[in-house]
Amino acid sequence: MSQRIQQLIAYADALRTTNDKNALYLANKELIQSVTPFDIFDMQTARIEAGLDHGDAADQVGMLVNVFYNGLIKFEGKRIIQGGFLDTVKLENDAAQKKLLALQPIILHIQEEDNFQKVKAGIEELSGYKVHMKKLENILFPSLEKAHHRYKGLSIMWTLHDQVRQNFKTIAKLMADETKLDEVWDELKVELGYLYTRMASLHQMQATILIPAASVEFDYEQDLAMLKESFEYGFVFIPEPLMPHLPEPTPVEFENGTVDLGTGKLNVEQLIGIFSSMPVDLTFVNADDKVAFFSRPKDRIFPRSISIIGRDVRNCHPANSVYMVEDILRGFKSGKRNVESFWIHMRGKFILIQYFAIRNDAGEYLGTLEFSQEISEIKALEGEK
Repeated sequence: MSQRIQQLIAYADALRTTNDKNALYLANKELIQSVTPFDIFDMQTARIEAGLDHGDAADQVGMLVNVFYNGLIKFEGKRIIQGGFLDTVKLENDAAQKKLLALQPIILHIQEEDNFQKVKAGIEELSGYKVHMKKLENILFPSLEKAHHRYKGLSIMWTLHDQVRQNFKTIAKLMADETKLDEVWDELKVELGYLYTRMASLHQMQATILIPAASVEFDYEQDLAMLKESFEYGFVFIPEPLMPHLPEPTPVEFENGTVDLGTGKLNVEQLIGIFSSMPVDLTFVNADDKVAFFSRPKDRIFPRSISIIGRDVRNCHPANSVYMVEDILRGFKSGKRNVESFWIHMRGKFILIQYFAIRNDAGEYLGTLEFSQEISEIKALEGEK
């Protein structure tokens, strides 16, 4: 680790406890004003690896972005491709900020006249930002992680995303029953304040750190490949761009164009068709804990992007749930467990999520299969057919 990054870490850590932020700033002014997006990623990754709590790191993001702003805006990344993936990220980010700023004065006077209904409608519209965050988490983050180790610190941004999602969820619950507004005004105002500051921080992070760094990391073909993946998620606050035309990868086939499965031989096209026709989401994580495969059923429950192939499965989950992932993997690898099940209600659906340890005939661990299925209709079955 360079001395420069060590100094930045010391400054960021001291900023959390000092009573004289101005003196601390003046002592580090030259360093602060020359900071780059790559410095920020190196610093935050090192802090997380040293044990800094993700929640604490996320809470400090707004302050750090403001302190480093003047240095960050001097950084000249590469020109992003008009109509490409990073361009859509930028446009969505800026559009969300405009909607947030337009909503701010109404939020400040939410108890006046018809402002409650305006805020409620504005928040519902703004909640489309969750689509934007999903694209960052499932397309951009894994692509950056493959480019350089420094992007491990993106897990802090994911934590901030989760906080924003929870804000939206809590606000919707508080605003649902208008007959009880007198009881929840104070709590509602606090949640709206948190949502505003966190989304404002995310806008600055993307504009001054994430997008400029990503513009340097990816070439034309990589940018368009990410754009193609993003159509599975959709676009918010902006018109849908044109779908890029990229050559499809040639499927790898084996002996005489088929794969011998022991109980029959199938070609790659048949295998893809079988996996795609099953009414379940399948994701396979290999013995090295890397995502190796996912299926593409017609009605996928959880979006997946090609960018996650080769990604450590721990990085595919928010920081506060990684301990559960590691617990399942330990149990599967040790042989103490072979299956783990969860079930959740989501968007009017009842989802069963199961994890299976995959082993060869000798009992050696080969990986983990995630098997997710919408089971509302199955639960409702009665009699016989």
